[in-house]
Amino acid sequence: MGTFFTNMRTRLLGICLLVMLAITALFLTFVDLRPQVTPDFFFGTDDPDMAQSAAIRELFPSDAFLIISAASPDIYSPTYFQRIKAFSSNLNALQGIDRLVSVSEGPDGIEEALTSPFWRPLLISENEEATLLIAFLSHPVADNLIEEVEAAARLFQNDKTFEVRLSGMPYIVEQIRRSLIHDIQLFSGLALLIFSILLFALFRSPMIVVGAAASGLTAILLTLLILQVLGQPVGILTANLAIIVYVLVQSQLIYLTSNWRQEGEKPDAVRQAVVKTVRASAWCTVTTLLGFATLQFVAAEPLRQLGTGGIVGALSALLCCFLLYPVFLMFARQRLLRKKTRSKPVSPASYGSVLRGGIALILLAVTILSLPGLFRLNTDPSLLSYFSEGSELREGLEFIDRNGGSSPAELVVRRASGDRLDNEESYEALWRLHHSLQKHPEVGTVISLPALLAEANNHPLAFLLPWREIVSLLSLEINQNIANSFLTEDRDQTLYVLRMKEGGRGASRVDVMGEIRVLIEEAGFDQVLSGGVYVLQGRLSDLILQSLTTGVVSLLILIGLVGYAASRRISITLAMTATATLVPVSILGAAGWLAIPIDVISAPAISVCLGIAVDALIHLSLAVKRNLPASSASVAWDLALREQAPGILASTGVIAVGFVIFAYSGFPPTARFGGAIVLGSLVAGCAALTLFPILGRLFLQVGVKQ
Repeated sequence: MGTFFTNMRTRLLGICLLVMLAITALFLTFVDLRPQVTPDFFFGTDDPDMAQSAAIRELFPSDAFLIISAASPDIYSPTYFQRIKAFSSNLNALQGIDRLVSVSEGPDGIEEALTSPFWRPLLISENEEATLLIAFLSHPVADNLIEEVEAAARLFQNDKTFEVRLSGMPYIVEQIRRSLIHDIQLFSGLALLIFSILLFALFRSPMIVVGAAASGLTAILLTLLILQVLGQPVGILTANLAIIVYVLVQSQLIYLTSNWRQEGEKPDAVRQAVVKTVRASAWCTVTTLLGFATLQFVAAEPLRQLGTGGIVGALSALLCCFLLYPVFLMFARQRLLRKKTRSKPVSPASYGSVLRGGIALILLAVTILSLPGLFRLNTDPSLLSYFSEGSELREGLEFIDRNGGSSPAELVVRRASGDRLDNEESYEALWRLHHSLQKHPEVGTVISLPALLAEANNHPLAFLLPWREIVSLLSLEINQNIANSFLTEDRDQTLYVLRMKEGGRGASRVDVMGEIRVLIEEAGFDQVLSGGVYVLQGRLSDLILQSLTTGVVSLLILIGLVGYAASRRISITLAMTATATLVPVSILGAAGWLAIPIDVISAPAISVCLGIAVDALIHLSLAVKRNLPASSASVAWDLALREQAPGILASTGVIAVGFVIFAYSGFPPTARFGGAIVLGSLVAGCAALTLFPILGRLFLQVGVKQ
């Protein structure tokens, strides 16, 4: 019999290894791990929120552009001009840059740029400490173009006489992509090491560590492989999906291992542990699926991608935890059983009611104090918050932002009267609107048709031509169809391009754009379309807030339904829902009080954490249900705590410590994502062992039926 059992274990292990190798081979063959991040990463191309931006591009085709600042103590010196000229020539030679505008490539020198109503706001910084170079890029942007521009900047960089800084959405997007790649490379190996050390410290078994690592890695590869088959690339949020999936596996296998240890030296201990754990884990997976599913109803493409990835990842984690890991657990049995015989059983008395009551009161007090923080949330953070304060990159972006703005907004307007725009009366009205927009404190630079026409009017013979003819001349191909970039063919709609300031913004982007709409109407114009990154980010902030409110509330309701479906007891359901509420309230309240930005990357941590944190509640509630038929309610709770507390404590500790590694990310949104999950898991673990049983008993005492 022993030989048969050994052979069976060996065959099962061989099958597991073959499955893992097959998944790994398919992964290496078909999966592209490079994060796909574009300037419009906030929304998908088919999203309604992108419709106006797409309409603007159709009316006024334009290219992505880089903003390059070249600072110097004296921007009017001949030496500086020669250096700018050489730098511009070097950049123009790069493949992928269609055209370049600088004080040496556009106006006839710095002096002309300084006096021009068109060139000065475009190319001269407000304090006249730097000039700007605008590099218009071909579409799509070449993969290595940013690196080549950075190399050219380093070639001409001189900290004393020629300090180069870069900005623009292609550059910002590339920095985000690099940060994601860095985090994937660093945290994948670091997470594997940390989780392995923690599991070995908990269970003292190399086989458990190997099985946990193998199961977790297989779940990651399977998830990314399925997403590749579904046509979903690695994006700005799914780049962290690997860690999430790995944690889902580790969380459930800890409960499985803990239940297995309590089975003692039974021959079928692994099977009994699987039977005892799989139902609770399945319900935990349902809650996790619901947490990710709520992201599917948000218009923001990154949140929907994470929702899809999370659903696939949760299912993959469940499969790998219960189909692969138990085989490794069979080989760890004897070593752990011998250690089990030497250990003392956990006594219910260790979970004293006084201690539980004290911790529960502390949790409730923290939750109450967190409530005002919910009204202080910043769901519309600056683009600059994506980069660490004090870093060279952040300081460069801030410099350019202060000198003309860094986030583009595009507005298409027409006269409220319906008049054409190629006459002198409309020209004066357009100028008034230009100046009105320029005075707004959140607007850095305004680029518009009247500024362009004013530059054309500086020509010595311009006084001989009416405005309509000047517009016609600028529309000719010999003049590069300049007017067509700002004026529609029927000449009744025009484009205003604003470079908005990100630093020190005192109002939300939506409110700022509302104020700008008022300025447009006061100038006698109607706003036809609005788009650009600044506008999309404003819309995204509304979607994040919507996700945090309706998504969390919906998820709590669904958790209550799952709790009742699993336990069939109203008292447990009410206690579970009330306890789960502490997680989002504490996380969001802390973020509000500490002024921690809630961006598109860190916001999903609430749903992810809530889905993971409720696992402890489900495992404990099902343990209560198992003990109720033979025990009173009070005894059933004590027995359930004795049975599940080791797993809950271990799982909570592993999740918290595992996600602490995100704090070392050089990418602030990733650090905020990990910090939220650490806080939420600690709150959930403590609440499950203290507040949850107190509320469960309380609801019984006030007459809630079982």
